[in-house]
Amino acid sequence: MRRLLIVLTLCLGGAMLWTSQSTAATKRSDSTPAAPAIRSSGDQAGQSGSGRPASQILDPERIENTIHAYLKEEWTTQVKDVDVAVLAPTESVKVPAGVMGLRVIPSRNGEGVGRRMFQVAVTVNKKPWKILDVHADVTAMIDAIVLNRSFRPDEVIDESDLKTIEIRISQLTHPFVTDQGAVVGKSAARPVPADVPLRQAFLKSPVVLKKGDRVLVEAKRGGLSIQTYGVSKSSGSVGQMIMVINPDSGRELRAKVVAPGLVEVEF
Repeated sequence: MRRLLIVLTLCLGGAMLWTSQSTAATKRSDSTPAAPAIRSSGDQAGQSGSGRPASQILDPERIENTIHAYLKEEWTTQVKDVDVAVLAPTESVKVPAGVMGLRVIPSRNGEGVGRRMFQVAVTVNKKPWKILDVHADVTAMIDAIVLNRSFRPDEVIDESDLKTIEIRISQLTHPFVTDQGAVVGKSAARPVPADVPLRQAFLKSPVVLKKGDRVLVEAKRGGLSIQTYGVSKSSGSVGQMIMVINPDSGRELRAKVVAPGLVEVEF
């Protein structure tokens, strides 16, 4: 009987010990936080296995800025500014990670403003990656010369009569005057209102001789010079050919207007 009690006591003690250890393990399992999951390269968009970006984004705005800088440098003496609107691609382009560079490939046709196609070379770490076909609308602006008041025909234009306004042009070979030096001293060839961009057709050299004016007629040949007086038969500007009559002989001569009151003939 005594031996039986000892055996039962040992068995019950072992069971209690096993139950206690199992309960403690369960509590430890419930109180220990789970280890964080490690994402694979497929779980992280644009990331390489080492955690570094596998790609970068080239947006249309950067392409626009590249074309704008290229055209502004190309047309620096022809226009004041350029505006570029990229039509395609409309979405950003995914480019491999690295130092990205953009360069516009010059066009052989030397196209102007309007809808154009550009080839933009993309490099990564100075190595060629891809050439993009970019479609864009291009407009250009110039500083056009205008009059600050209305002019009647034959009125002579002075520097104080001029100002500039910025206008858009539809082609690089435009007819508008952009140099004030080409206007000062000229006269209006027709009525010209204020604030209208001037064209060469609106201008002419001022009349310095009027019909019936007495003029000095000079004939030169080599070192020989002969002078006489005559009367102009028509009005004329510097450089223009007019007819002059000698009042004494009645002979008519074809002469070039050199300056106010002076004409020159060849013999």
